[in-house]
Amino acid sequence: MATLKQVAKLAGVDSSTVSRVVNNDPSLSIKLETRERILKAIEELNYSPNLAARNLKKKETKILGLAINNFFNPVMASIIHGAELRANKEGYNLLVYSSEHSQSKIINSLVDRHIDGLLISSLTFEEEDILKLNDKNLPIVSVNRKVLGMKNYVVVNDMQGAKLGVKHLIEFGHKKIAHISGPLYTSTAVERLMGYRTALNEGDIKFISEYVQESENSIDDGYIAMEHLLSLSNRPTAVFASSILIALGAMKAIQEEGLTIPNDISLVGFHDVYFAEAIFPRLTTVKMPLEEMGDKAIGKLIDIINKKDNGEGIIIPGERIISRDSVKRLV
Repeated sequence: MATLKQVAKLAGVDSSTVSRVVNNDPSLSIKLETRERILKAIEELNYSPNLAARNLKKKETKILGLAINNFFNPVMASIIHGAELRANKEGYNLLVYSSEHSQSKIINSLVDRHIDGLLISSLTFEEEDILKLNDKNLPIVSVNRKVLGMKNYVVVNDMQGAKLGVKHLIEFGHKKIAHISGPLYTSTAVERLMGYRTALNEGDIKFISEYVQESENSIDDGYIAMEHLLSLSNRPTAVFASSILIALGAMKAIQEEGLTIPNDISLVGFHDVYFAEAIFPRLTTVKMPLEEMGDKAIGKLIDIINKKDNGEGIIIPGERIISRDSVKRLV
């Protein structure tokens, strides 16, 4: 393998000049002829810079981490895809940690500089620990969640997305609209609940507390919550589910009860995924810009690493309804 010194000798320049050309040093001022001679020597000798050594010298690994709950949530696939594409574009590799990794192991990877920065989307991360990392000025960004007291976040507009989904049901004539929320210790679930209540208020529809059922973001918990709603004497005609997994659980409960969607109960899910078009009935969803959230989160993390960040959180607009077959028009 060719060395830097061999390239410099062939080009007739100092090794430091070759190094600055390879690293695109903006302060380097050399003649175009000299630069072309160096590039020709690099090509002729098939010189490849030792990236590992270069990054070690700069105290960089060019690896970014992303902590998620697990790989079973289809929503995360879109976020990871957007993050990975942006990381690769910026010259970084992305390492994804699931909840199977201990939180302390992930934190140590950041503290010990095995990774340059960390995106945190996992709900298993305690807010207290996230704030401690932030107070130490370590490069972190929370993704798809907010942490009270920290502005390093990138989220979609959960409140507006939920409001749009409930408004869609109202426009189809529904007034008895229930909501299966996510866990209300999370900012995303709270803001989606706020969107639900705002839509009811603007539609002049009375809020009924028993129509709101809290759930974990899982099929099983969505099923249990929907069973409770079906047991009510004043049963709702429509349900807005706070996640796609909750929506799948609700569908299962409705169908096992011998009811049909949308003839007996209409259903809207939050987040659009590839199989929403394939299930029966085809599920109406609120589509959110998940890939863009992953992309922007990587961009913000790199800005923090390079000390170029403006210190403000990012809320990404772009929510829209994907209307399919799971909502019945009453009027």
